[in-house]
Amino acid sequence: MNSRDVIERLVEGYKERPLNKIDDFMSIFSDHEMTQMIGIGATEPGKYEWFTGKEAIKEIVVSDWTYWGKVHFKMETLRLLEHGQAASFSLCAELEQVEMTEETWGFFLSQMKELLDKKEMTAADRMFEASHYGIRRVREKNLGVGHAFDMVVTGHLIKEDSWKIQMLHWSMPVE
Repeated sequence: MNSRDVIERLVEGYKERPLNKIDDFMSIFSDHEMTQMIGIGATEPGKYEWFTGKEAIKEIVVSDWTYWGKVHFKMETLRLLEHGQAASFSLCAELEQVEMTEETWGFFLSQMKELLDKKEMTAADRMFEASHYGIRRVREKNLGVGHAFDMVVTGHLIKEDSWKIQMLHWSMPVE
């Protein structure tokens, strides 16, 4: 499998969301303990939306496929640069808003509760982060089904026995 094939498997996985094939999908990620997936809300390693290690990444992928909107990658924007045993890429995408179910709202509420329970943050910071998170979810709902948010996905691949994702970063412009 070449480096482009890995990116195409990433795109296909987020398009099809085959939860029954999650372990097969996870084979595109390196087994290295420092393999990372950095979400749109991440600010520092080990905290909110910054996942390290394949098991943590698997948990967020399952969550994305279950609760997140539809990701539409724009393959014509793919920029891929291989250099020896490493490669980097950037790729534009859109996140399409889908109908939020009661289960989805329950998931969002549990994430807000997790933010409120983060003892390493001050009480004021916890309230701010949880409130900001909740306001963003309500804003998304009010924008309606079908609304698309622009995204950029960047990553780093390494060549082990085959090409694997070592780092994946999702980002959205500030609105």
